Amino acid sequence: MKIKTLVAILLCTLSLNSFAQNNDLRLNIGIPLGKYGKFDHNFAGSDESNHPSILIQLEKEWQDNLSIGAYIGYAGQKHEYDFGHSETNYNYYRLGSVLTYELNDWLSGMNISTGYDVDLYTSVKAGISWEHKKYENVSPNSSSNAVYSDNTSNDLLFDLGVVLGARYHFSNQFGLFTELGWANAGFLTIGTSFTL
Repeated sequence: MKIKTLVAILLCTLSLNSFAQNNDLRLNIGIPLGKYGKFDHNFAGSDESNHPSILIQLEKEWQDNLSIGAYIGYAGQKHEYDFGHSETNYNYYRLGSVLTYELNDWLSGMNISTGYDVDLYTSVKAGISWEHKKYENVSPNSSSNAVYSDNTSNDLLFDLGVVLGARYHFSNQFGLFTELGWANAGFLTIGTSFTL
């Protein structure tokens, strides 16, 4: 079993290296902040807690100033109400594609310079979110004994959004990025960017 795992890791590494020979592969790992829409369930009178969200995105340069890629992500929330006797958990497992257009050359054509090694870009993201919802309740019956009940449901939701982003490079292989918009399960996403 160990040999099969090592061979699989080696093949993945070799294929990734051959895929990214010209440093045209970018890996973004970020944290979406400020949930909205279907990712934010505000209930009056409930204690809300957010699970840490994450976004992992891999892009390859396709043409000049244009790259394509894929993303995976997670977002979640928990609500407690009825004095802690009831709770609802929402978990979103996300998968989709991304098309990114680099804006620096376009801005330079209008004599606007970003300077300071900052890359501006816009992305369109389309994908799906698997919503896993679990409701749990503990309430007394007529004999004052605790009765536990639960209900689970799953839905497949469509995601579509646009973001405006910026990257700052500390080196040719490492930088920071931020994205603002409706595509990452949060209004604002911050994270690290690696060029492979």
